[in-house]
Amino acid sequence: MTEAAHAERGQVRLFADAIEEPSAPGPSAADATASRIRTSMLWAAYGDALGFVSELTDRKGLERRTHGKPLDRLMAWRRRIGGRQGTDVELPPGCWSDDTQLRMAVSRSLTSRGFDVETFARIELPVWPSYSLGGGRASKAAAKNLGKPRALWYANTFRGWVDAGGNGAAMRVQPHVWASKDLLDDFLPAVIADSVCTHGHPRAIVGASFHASTLAHCMRYGAVPDPDECHHIAVRIGVSLPLIETHQNLGSAWVGRWEDTAHARFSDGWQMAIGELHQAIDDAKACSGRASQADVAYKGIVECLGLSDANQRGSGILTTVAAAAVAAVASDVHEAVVVAANAVGTDTDTIATMAGALRGACAGADDPPEMPLDSDYLESEARRLAALNRGETVVAHAYPDVLTWTAPRAQADALVTSDGGLAVEGLGPVQELAADIARAASNDFGWQWVKTTFGQSLLIKRRPSLRELSAGNKIDLPQAKPQRAAGRESHSVRKDASSSSPKPLDRGVCVDDAIDHARKNISEDDALGYTVRRVARDGTIADLAALVTALRDDLRR
Repeated sequence: MTEAAHAERGQVRLFADAIEEPSAPGPSAADATASRIRTSMLWAAYGDALGFVSELTDRKGLERRTHGKPLDRLMAWRRRIGGRQGTDVELPPGCWSDDTQLRMAVSRSLTSRGFDVETFARIELPVWPSYSLGGGRASKAAAKNLGKPRALWYANTFRGWVDAGGNGAAMRVQPHVWASKDLLDDFLPAVIADSVCTHGHPRAIVGASFHASTLAHCMRYGAVPDPDECHHIAVRIGVSLPLIETHQNLGSAWVGRWEDTAHARFSDGWQMAIGELHQAIDDAKACSGRASQADVAYKGIVECLGLSDANQRGSGILTTVAAAAVAAVASDVHEAVVVAANAVGTDTDTIATMAGALRGACAGADDPPEMPLDSDYLESEARRLAALNRGETVVAHAYPDVLTWTAPRAQADALVTSDGGLAVEGLGPVQELAADIARAASNDFGWQWVKTTFGQSLLIKRRPSLRELSAGNKIDLPQAKPQRAAGRESHSVRKDASSSSPKPLDRGVCVDDAIDHARKNISEDDALGYTVRRVARDGTIADLAALVTALRDDLRR
């Protein structure tokens, strides 16, 4: 099918969506959505844990890890961590890899006000390598760079960033969909912002958007999208480029840097990635054949998409299409994740986790046969995301103040002492799960199991002697805001101000309102100073940068 035909079909379906919108869901629909979020969350972690066992090994290696048992249930197994200087450790049944670790980091960064990309990029990502179990080159390089004091999420230009087109973004974006209110495309801006924190190639962003959109389809309609519906989704992603080009940070700063580095137009790269997506959907459809068994059908998909090819094993587009395909051909969610996890030589954990998220979000999905590690925490976070889906106000995860935050200098520096106990920089207090420390051969560092107060188990890298928590990294729990006495003037407004003087903004900041407020009062030093102080106090670094940039442009005209 030609690209023009895809676009024409997409326009027809988009119009159909516009006239066939369902009425607002009632209580039973809300309960069904919450249930799908829960099973999708659990099956995503289950698929990750199952595929983690078979990741980066061959058939003989898998047999050693499973002791000859079939890989169709969760099991304890041994893995070397820390590279050549590391050590072998036993991982408990249902232990997640980096896929679910980063997914939960994204989930914690979702609030009633949306995706807090600053806390995700500046705190969660730089701390993650200290407890990561796996992780791609781009994600780790991006996380390291974001730990620098002046790093910006929309200017994370590490070496090779424009070529980072893997699935490290796609594997973690599900929480944006689970928290979505319309399950159409309101999640795409957050998915894009999330993706560019670590990946610069359009292939990664398009792949993340495709997986998020196929998950939204499963949530909305209760079934995995068929190839025609996948093409429709691809068309919608293709026309979403303005979400990047008109973004206050991405459109000017990020795209400009990308084009200067890549010596190409970003829009051309975007359309090439969309073409790859359409082609992969067609190839997966053709290569699954008429096989009656899911494993046979998936073997054909693996061969046609080249998922075992080292050059494209973790492709941001191919793996997301493969996940949708295996989720569609399997008889149930358990078969989908087992088939994906046993395809040795592919990106087993990522494809299995994405397939688990998709099929787990469909109607009739049962609970996994065994619960993955920290399932109580997963279910708690699923309930919080379901509340966001319903538009409710939820308690946000507590983080240090980004303005005073300093990321750990090295992976082994994140575990510290605090108030007589242990803590992880950025994540808060933790408890020892075992006193034993798996030490590296050099004995300069080791790994220890700890558990956070919110319920996540971490095998964290540490030094023999721990330092104290940095003063600027303390986490203050949210407190009730004091009510302003009626009739009392704000301290930021002069008592002799006339009725035409600018009024102070309310607590909480919308950067567009702040920019408009500053521009209207650009000749008033008090107004400008107050606005800058408010944005610096209540906004993000990106908000402050946008305000200062707008003022600079206006004042230099």
